[in-house]
Amino acid sequence: MKTKQFTIMAALLIVLMTLTMANESIAATPPSDGSTTTITTDTTWNQTTNMNGHVVISAGANLTIDSDITIESGSSIDVKGNLKINSGSLIANNPPTDLQFWTAYGDEATLFLPESLGAFNIEIFSASGYNLSNYTVQWNDGPKDDMDGDSHNMIGGIVNPLAQGGTLSFEAILGEYGELVIDRIEVHRTLSDNIYEATELQHSGWLLRGDSGFNLNIAEGGSLSALDATITGAQISINGEFESTNSDILASGPLTVSGTSSSITMNGGGLNGSRDDHDILADNEATISLNNVNGTGGIVDFWERQLSEQILQFPGSGITFTLSGIGPQERTMEGLSMSDGTFVVPANYQQGPRVIEIGYADGTVWTEQSTISNITWFTAWGTFYDTGGALEQSVNPNIEINIVPKIDVVSVEITKEAPIGKRATVQVTLSNTGTANAGSSSDDIDSVAIECYVKDQRADISPTYPATDVMAGQTSTVELKWSHSENENATLDCNPLTPSQVVIEGALGGLGTQSQTVFWSPEEVASPGMSPMLISILVAMIVGLGLVAYFSAGVGNEKTSTITINLDDDELDELDDL
Repeated sequence: MKTKQFTIMAALLIVLMTLTMANESIAATPPSDGSTTTITTDTTWNQTTNMNGHVVISAGANLTIDSDITIESGSSIDVKGNLKINSGSLIANNPPTDLQFWTAYGDEATLFLPESLGAFNIEIFSASGYNLSNYTVQWNDGPKDDMDGDSHNMIGGIVNPLAQGGTLSFEAILGEYGELVIDRIEVHRTLSDNIYEATELQHSGWLLRGDSGFNLNIAEGGSLSALDATITGAQISINGEFESTNSDILASGPLTVSGTSSSITMNGGGLNGSRDDHDILADNEATISLNNVNGTGGIVDFWERQLSEQILQFPGSGITFTLSGIGPQERTMEGLSMSDGTFVVPANYQQGPRVIEIGYADGTVWTEQSTISNITWFTAWGTFYDTGGALEQSVNPNIEINIVPKIDVVSVEITKEAPIGKRATVQVTLSNTGTANAGSSSDDIDSVAIECYVKDQRADISPTYPATDVMAGQTSTVELKWSHSENENATLDCNPLTPSQVVIEGALGGLGTQSQTVFWSPEEVASPGMSPMLISILVAMIVGLGLVAYFSAGVGNEKTSTITINLDDDELDELDDL
């Protein structure tokens, strides 16, 4: 009986836990006290509410939003799993509301005021920390007023009953400098006032200014999908996947998309409002797909691809070349590789990234078609050239020179051994498997030198740096003399001495090889025979007798004497060694 009761109680407990977990998945709400909530199971937010804090969607978990969520400043959502917004919205409580003038001298930036018939006073307010100086403002076709200070008042009005409003036009004063950032426009009438945040007005020639309302980060491996949704006032970074259908991204540009796994796909809907002159900022690896999407328009392009920095890696230093078609201005410049073989391609301006693609607001696309050409490399082995080609649009491309020599030592042969204190004869063979000659057959200078080692020590060879020329596809042999002072087995390792300009190992070859093992031993002791002293006496006697005979013949004595000294082979060897 007790067992049966225990089983029933356990079953009820399991059911209760299951119902509780299901209830948590449905009724879960975002944090409201600034804390951090980590979502590890499938969760749905289906009630209109406020969020104040940080939400982390773990890998493998799903958060579905079916309602409107107002998000306080400083909050964030980090998507490592999947975020789904179905007919819901994420709305910053404090989105960017200022506009910054972003046109050249002589161009206008405009704000449209939806006012009705009548006379009124217009008051323009700059954002905190800025002022209106060095700019003019004009109401419709009226006179241009010079602005100054934090605010400016002017007379306005609408006399045409068919007009639906009027336009404020702003211009920079030629020769003056300043930043024009508008906070709000107030229209004062006799009986009422209308206050407009700058971003609420139709505008052209402006960018958003101000901090984002919250952060929305899609990590690599994470995804966001939106259907009939709205995201307002967010700072959005995408390292994973972003996909939307008939959804609007407002006051949140530019969306940054970066990494090989990153992508943004939008079908319908649009982007409106950016802090830069593009709605989407992508690197060279991100995927962008926009179909029937409206952008902010005007000076704000759909997207811009940038290289934060591009460093070309050459095989050596001192290489000159020409870059063409760089950046939107399609500049041409001359370059020289540094001591480490690198060259930093200049950005569009003195500082900042290099733009390699622009998706303009009118739907056209410009893509950089840069090239590298006239590559010249002067080295001790000769001067080598390459015509170049298209410049790879990557951060650190390697620039190869195809017409160069590749010199390796393929054989080190001891043709005559020797004892300690004497020199062995060595034949070193080099091979050029490259496409260019190392040296020239038309001069007397041998270009490719050889260096040899015994273990880790420089070998005693003569000449110190034997050299030769090696033509493309051919071999060349150098003879040298090798002396060794240790009583031991030894091998001679030889390799070509590559030019000092080489910084990438193997760019011009450089492989070596070693000889067969040679046993170096002391010279053998001579066999018994005449001592050196006796030999010296005999030599002196021969020379003396020769002199006597010579002078005797000179004074008329015609008799000649022949002296014969017989030496055996060992004694002759001793003479040879003297």
